[in-house]
Amino acid sequence: MDTRMYIMAHKKFQVPDKNGYIPLQVGSTLNEDLGYQKDDTGIQISAKNKTYCELTGMYWIWKNIQCDNVGICHYRRYFVQDELLTIEYMEECLKTYDIIVPDSGMTMYENVYKHYENRHKIKDLNICGEVLLQKYPKDYAAFKWSLERNFMSLGNMVITSKTLYDEYCSWLFDILFEVEKRINIENYDDYQKRVFGFLSERLFRTWLLNRPLKVREERVLFIDEQ
Repeated sequence: MDTRMYIMAHKKFQVPDKNGYIPLQVGSTLNEDLGYQKDDTGIQISAKNKTYCELTGMYWIWKNIQCDNVGICHYRRYFVQDELLTIEYMEECLKTYDIIVPDSGMTMYENVYKHYENRHKIKDLNICGEVLLQKYPKDYAAFKWSLERNFMSLGNMVITSKTLYDEYCSWLFDILFEVEKRINIENYDDYQKRVFGFLSERLFRTWLLNRPLKVREERVLFIDEQ
């Protein structure tokens, strides 16, 4: 079985010595070659990296890779138990579960909506909701419900079959590309310009909630650069 764990990276890092872990340079068309697989070949949106973050890598995998199962982690964030999850563990887990996601975090605010309002531009989240309602009305109730709770799944990290991954990406990018047409980020600072990465984290939980999936949560380890 062909199972791959892609590590999203925009800088050099210590690549884990684990079978199946593949570093992927995101936004590679904008920066010097790091020597990793790049996201600017084939069908790609690499030039959008400053606003789409790791999603440019996720898009590249969706459009260019054929495999049985695929995982997404980051150069500083990994799925772990006692150590990084092995490919063998992922494959065994996916015999029972449809998808593996990070363990749920909680916001410091009343709910996810208030968290976004305090950290980002709330009008963008509202526009995202409008687009979702127009394109995928059956998912809108799950979107509203998730925003009224204080549980979050951050990082756009996931492990699942490539078939299910492709279904998610088709849904996600259809929404985000429309949102991109409706908001003006010209005066945003560099952090707030990462809006589509922020929105995707809220949309992921919406997508999970409204589908009959068996979901497995795994712990995420943050590796400090120091």
